[in-house]
Amino acid sequence: MDFDLKSLRCFLALADELNFSRAAARVNLTQPAFSSQIRGLEQRLGFSLFERTTRQVGLTRQGERLVPAARRLLADAATLQERVAEMRGGRTRRLAFGAAFYTLDIPERVRLIEAFQAEQAGAPFEVTTAWQHELVPQLDQGRIDMALLIGAPVPRADYVRERATRPMLETAFPEDLPRLVLRREPVRLLIPAESPLAWRRTLPREALDGVRVAVLGDSHGEAVNGPIRRLLDMAGAQAVAPPESHAIAVERYGRQFRMPAISLGWFGAPEAGGDMVRREIAGFEHATELALVHGPLGLSAEAQGLWRQAQDIFDTAS
Repeated sequence: MDFDLKSLRCFLALADELNFSRAAARVNLTQPAFSSQIRGLEQRLGFSLFERTTRQVGLTRQGERLVPAARRLLADAATLQERVAEMRGGRTRRLAFGAAFYTLDIPERVRLIEAFQAEQAGAPFEVTTAWQHELVPQLDQGRIDMALLIGAPVPRADYVRERATRPMLETAFPEDLPRLVLRREPVRLLIPAESPLAWRRTLPREALDGVRVAVLGDSHGEAVNGPIRRLLDMAGAQAVAPPESHAIAVERYGRQFRMPAISLGWFGAPEAGGDMVRREIAGFEHATELALVHGPLGLSAEAQGLWRQAQDIFDTAS
């Protein structure tokens, strides 16, 4: 059967958002027009793609199976359009690159952008700096080609469910987005240098019993926060949520009030001046990753050049 690309884009938008209003806005349609696209596609297919109740929307088993095939078809269509434009003598496409604002000083970001600008001088290239929860939808929609993200990859269904209750979810992204892992950084405890805890290179869990520890806010998501909270609970530590609870502010709070704080290890120089030290906790293997990620619709020729360059610079397999 013939597939209408517009209805497939609507299908994928709703599969990602599981909310008709948000999905309709994502493809610039009114909600009635959007609903009509979904109904029409289901009628042509002969089965339901979504389970609808008054309170929630979910994919059927058939809908889940159709998602990867629909993504491939739209990617092939986008590639075909680009090739036709090239054969018509169209201008080189602008490469749109996104990066979470807190990656500004991370060496891998600086090195990657500077290397591309040096090798592809004059190529249309735009860098968008934004919150990570804003970049993931832009990747899905094809508004940016790739992005530099920090966090933990999670199943798409889990990501969508958590975004429904935490719209500003930061350190998590869908694992089905192709990615190159540029570096992994273990989660550690940032400790005042004068604390007796700082005397050990590795902290036994029992050393945290009764200790107040500054923790990350809920926006960091279950994949990052869950293991941390469970560790502290088992160790008998007392979790303290600072008023400002992003990763940078949590480390700053620990330094200000001279108390241990959870450290993702990406930001600043925790041991500068010798007043704070990072320590691992025995048996706690938990990390976040810095990843170059591209959208589900494939890469333009220009974006492929940056992707290959990242593989070469960081010696990373695809």
